Amino acid sequence: MSLIKGASTIGGASVISQLIGAFTILFMSYRFGMSDVGNYALTFSIIMIGAQITLYGSHFLLPKVNQQDIGKAVVFCMLQSWGISAIYIYIVSHFFELPFVAIYVLTASYSMMIISEYVFLRNKIFSKLAIQRISVTSIVFLALLVSWKIEYFYYIWAGAHLCLIGYWLYKCLDFSIFSKSDFLPTTQVRFFIKHWNHLSRVGTAEVVANASLQLPTVLINYWFSPLVAGYFAVVNRFCLSPVLILGQSVRNYTFSKWSEDFRNKVFNYSEFKQVRLFLVVIASVTVAGIYFVYPWLTQHVLGEQWVQSVETSRLMLPYVFAMLAFVPMTVIELIFGAPNYFLRIQCEQLVIVILALVIIPFIYKSYVVSLLAFTVLTAGRYLMIYIKINKHAIVLRNKGVV
Repeated sequence: MSLIKGASTIGGASVISQLIGAFTILFMSYRFGMSDVGNYALTFSIIMIGAQITLYGSHFLLPKVNQQDIGKAVVFCMLQSWGISAIYIYIVSHFFELPFVAIYVLTASYSMMIISEYVFLRNKIFSKLAIQRISVTSIVFLALLVSWKIEYFYYIWAGAHLCLIGYWLYKCLDFSIFSKSDFLPTTQVRFFIKHWNHLSRVGTAEVVANASLQLPTVLINYWFSPLVAGYFAVVNRFCLSPVLILGQSVRNYTFSKWSEDFRNKVFNYSEFKQVRLFLVVIASVTVAGIYFVYPWLTQHVLGEQWVQSVETSRLMLPYVFAMLAFVPMTVIELIFGAPNYFLRIQCEQLVIVILALVIIPFIYKSYVVSLLAFTVLTAGRYLMIYIKINKHAIVLRNKGVV
């Protein structure tokens, strides 16, 4: 029951967040046009890639480190959030015309949001984590609502999001965990050296994983047009985002629970089977829903410009199933497995992105061919990973955690 309760609390908030986000996209498409939806999706992808590069997997240490090191870990993450974000946005600004200050603040504040989430996960305060997620998407809609020009939207969003995350960090952190020595450069260098293996392996894997997830939007915008990227963004929001949010909710819960099991040198195989069955069932239901319900919704509710996104939704079905049924289970390799293997998983997915959305459109510029190659190759690759993960779980059940 704890599995269902923990995942449902986060998942329920994620569903509400998704509804708010979907209405935000709908409102933006009617107020500013589908091309601006594509540009918004591009900007958001750049921000999320930046947030992961900035933290470089250090947020995964927050639920895992001992209590005496939690203050050092939070300070380390915060320094990364603001320092590395500046370098990242400076580099990105040479390739895309973006509002530099707004995107910098958003990248840093989304990094802080991830820190806040993992502190809540460490403390198992799922209710406040749920409220935080709802408030984050609500801020985007409110910023859009008061923006009379699309250019102003990004600055209003950045300022409001920073204030909101500052509040949530204040609520989630127990300031008694910090000592003056936590802020010393020598302390931070020692912390970095101590966790170098994690940062270099798991951190790299997480950055590559996020890049593989966000790069398709960036590359579709580059190869085809903001309008086509807008259709892809619409399908992401209405079809794929609920899947990713639900999968991430299960992944967050299992990461919190299995990290505790890892510290206690145990592995709960019966809970692993529950998670596996739960994900396969909801993945099957979701795919059927997208195939039958989404075309009807676009035709009878959303309007003509949305009907053109139905083809994209059908092409994405293998990817949707893999993202929900298989991908959340990779958390077992993150906690119990070898960092090198988790990194290999993500690098192979990045290779698929490059093959399908860089090499193929360079040779033959077809949106349908590129997207179909991306979805089928991804689903096939994660099926093989899924089989290996189940074998690893059996080994953990029989031999225990080493």
